[in-house]
Amino acid sequence: MTTAESDGMIADVSSWSWIHWTGVFLSLGIAGINLFIGYTEGLTPFFAVGGSFLLGVGLYVSRLWRPILYLVGILHVAILAVLWVLDGMQFLLLGVASGVLSVGLAAIAAYLFFREGRDSAW
Repeated sequence: MTTAESDGMIADVSSWSWIHWTGVFLSLGIAGINLFIGYTEGLTPFFAVGGSFLLGVGLYVSRLWRPILYLVGILHVAILAVLWVLDGMQFLLLGVASGVLSVGLAAIAAYLFFREGRDSAW
């Protein structure tokens, strides 16, 4: 019987540094905030956003991840910011918390994108 790691579906997370794990935890925090609002307020769009960040974490720990997806993640965070502003920021405290986590996640994604691009150029 084969496991997910021997099949090659799970990335080698043992080689991840603190910055990789920080990105994962920031993504989970953003997902948690949006899922909480979606659950407590019954707002489906927040469920979708929270689910998209959980999907991103699942994709990140899989072998399907490619460095270009760091840029997709940055774009996703930027779109989330626009949606929060256009929604009127009715959940201000949670929106600020989500924004802080999102800025951190975007910075980490940009750093990892350029680092992996530099490392693969050699």
